[in-house]
Amino acid sequence: MTTIPEDFTYLEPWEDETSDRFADELYKEVSSEHILFGAQVKTLARRCDRDDFLFSLIEQPGTYAQVHLTWKHEESDDWPKTLLFSSFEDWVNTSMLPDNRDY
Repeated sequence: MTTIPEDFTYLEPWEDETSDRFADELYKEVSSEHILFGAQVKTLARRCDRDDFLFSLIEQPGTYAQVHLTWKHEESDDWPKTLLFSSFEDWVNTSMLPDNRDY
């Protein structure tokens, strides 16, 4: 599963989120050394109890990034913390399902 099914429902603590303002915030935060520098993203979901967001990488279909936004410009390539996933299913199994169990 590399795309999100139309009838997909996020499990708590994740929820659907499509506002462009979070992608805009990501662009402000990444330094020129960050793995997502220059990437175009689309916001897909948000973890309601943290500042974690799921983005799809527009120029790399089937690739997803879970990012912890810090709400400030970062100088380090380590921040904002980012996990990359090679498919939506990988993100579901690695992140969303464990988060739901622990929530």
